[in-house]
Amino acid sequence: MTTATVPVPIEHLAARAGMHDAETRARGCSRPIRLVGSTTRVNKATGEVLGSYRSGDELDGHTYVRCQNRRASVCPSCSREYKGDAWHLLTCGLAGGKSVPESVASHPATFATLTAPSFGPVHGRGRKGPCRARRDRPVCPHGRPLSCLDRHGDQDRRLGQPLCWQCYDYAGHVLWQWHAPELWRRFTITLARTLAARCGLSPAQFRRRARVAYTKVVEFQARGIIHVHAPIRLDGPHGPDSPPLVDVDVDQLGQAVLEAAQHVQLTVPTGDGNGVGLRWGAQVDVRPISHGGGRDASAGPAHPHQVAAYLAKYLTKTTEEFGLPARVSHPWAARQAGASPHAQRIIDTAYTLALRGEAYGRLRDRLATLGYRGHPITKSRHYSTTFGALRRARAAWRRRPPRLDPDAEIRELLDDIHDAADAGVLVVKDWRYAGRGYLDLPTAAAAVTSAVLTRTRRGTAGLLGPRSEGGSDGQAAADGG
Repeated sequence: MTTATVPVPIEHLAARAGMHDAETRARGCSRPIRLVGSTTRVNKATGEVLGSYRSGDELDGHTYVRCQNRRASVCPSCSREYKGDAWHLLTCGLAGGKSVPESVASHPATFATLTAPSFGPVHGRGRKGPCRARRDRPVCPHGRPLSCLDRHGDQDRRLGQPLCWQCYDYAGHVLWQWHAPELWRRFTITLARTLAARCGLSPAQFRRRARVAYTKVVEFQARGIIHVHAPIRLDGPHGPDSPPLVDVDVDQLGQAVLEAAQHVQLTVPTGDGNGVGLRWGAQVDVRPISHGGGRDASAGPAHPHQVAAYLAKYLTKTTEEFGLPARVSHPWAARQAGASPHAQRIIDTAYTLALRGEAYGRLRDRLATLGYRGHPITKSRHYSTTFGALRRARAAWRRRPPRLDPDAEIRELLDDIHDAADAGVLVVKDWRYAGRGYLDLPTAAAAVTSAVLTRTRRGTAGLLGPRSEGGSDGQAAADGG
């Protein structure tokens, strides 16, 4: 007995082809942005159209741009790409490359870690034993034990939770988190002044001889508060192109970091008419950065590649480990999402503080990051290359596939169309937002059919009709710009 083969409708075949083509052009992005429009390149002198790219020439009539989300939980593909870009940015600032001279590797550099102060005892990982072993077994004023004999693993839900939530200073926690960017700004100023004093110079004289360059990366601790990792480098007065003109070695740079962190203080309002002083925590650590350091060592000099890999790993993580979604507009949203009790109390405190006045009104926009308002990574101007430069270089590389025959005519066409450095070429872009994510099967079938009919009316009949002169390189241009 033979089984009859059920024919697949042509619409479904077209839809599947369109969906596969879209995933290929978006290079595996989980939530790409759909655009419709065109890019045209015109010779400014003659008005001649050198080439053009239209979304209508794609199989489903859309151009797909990667979402570029750094969160691994949102888009693994873009997160992996972001991590790679961060690694290059960090490494170039310590070893040179991508417009940064290799001589920068000889500049004094240290890897600093600054933490927040304690706002109450929390469950943590004991270095050599239980969480909080105490012989006297103390209790707090609310009758809860202030000791813990358990050994918490990475998946233990108690990790980072206060031993007594009523004793924990949630208001101080939120205030410190909100003002952490300003605390870091003051630290960088104090560090330059500390180095100047150690050299017997005024701050102005020091700036004429040396500059402090850095990259700051924040990581959320299990207790729901950030700490800061920062490769700090000492340059000459003209940035990485010149060596520092002061007698400061890497050990003295590290000592200056410890001294500056100890002296920085910031007084902020609490929202009820009072003020509170904020400082860095007592746990401040520095490690010299050296090409002779171990790549896997946890102590002693750190290798530049080790520092870059360590920091790039944390940039793809955020507060989802606390059960929080990407956006939280109200405390009830955190509870519905299943956030940990500690995270819920932080958000409750932040929301209450935001209602007290304009000073902290914008805290409501930062509930998903537990009150932190800064960026996950920031850098001084001349530390290294930028994410934008790395993305433009990737887009330019994709426009010129290395496997093309150098003698092929298309090579000349691509060079004419996509040479963004040519001042004689005018680029005219007309793009509109069409949605986010891939089309489902019925919608993809309708989109492919519509695009084919449009191309047919333009005289480019055929399901896989020829694309415009820009081809997939036009897609790369839209993706990169």
